[in-house]
Amino acid sequence: CIGFWRSEYGVSYGYGGAMLAAALLVLPAATNALEAAHALALALYGLRLSLFLLGREVFIPRFRKFRDRIEQRAVQRGGRLKRAPFVLGCSALYACMASPLLLTATAGLSGTAATVSITAMYAGLILAAFGDFVKTWVKADKGESHLVTSGPFALLRHPNYTGEALLWTANVVTAALAGGILGSWERGGLFGASLVGLAGILFVLAQAATGLEKRQYEKYGSTEEYQKWVKHTWPGLTLPSAK
Repeated sequence: CIGFWRSEYGVSYGYGGAMLAAALLVLPAATNALEAAHALALALYGLRLSLFLLGREVFIPRFRKFRDRIEQRAVQRGGRLKRAPFVLGCSALYACMASPLLLTATAGLSGTAATVSITAMYAGLILAAFGDFVKTWVKADKGESHLVTSGPFALLRHPNYTGEALLWTANVVTAALAGGILGSWERGGLFGASLVGLAGILFVLAQAATGLEKRQYEKYGSTEEYQKWVKHTWPGLTLPSAK
């Protein structure tokens, strides 16, 4: 619903808030440490993302201008009710992304594979958070036009997107390990929704990484620093048309 207030908030605070709320609702139902760890990973993800976005909006003027430009375009398209398809589409995607929580809650999740999968979720969470922190810190210190190549960017060109891709993939793997997805229409439907959510967010992340690849190439492509950097780093998940 926050997308009806400001269009950009539907894919920023709405995204983080939805994950935080869904995880907190499911967390009390956990019957063991692994199930709790799974829900907690998504709760921490939502909380971290929302706080990061808030800090960025409050302290970095260009993000407020970006927010306002999006809102102006949304207003030009008509009244707030015309945002309903966008808001409902985002809501459906977030519900699908949170579906694995309903599969793991009270499932008696156990075993080495589930432990590894949930550990991968935390690894993705930490990588995304560290990538955001390093990029924000370096650009605050050296200027918005500076090409960030330090920290995780020495190996990954888009560690925040790569970390998210790892987290969401491991989230669905964890749901599969909960078992019973073929045992009932309800669990099978939830797993199907989980796959739809994974496909949706991976497409969004790939699209974002592809767009950033293009902008970086246009801005830094002629520099020696950029050319050396791209030879020794991985862009992560991108669309085939990326350049």
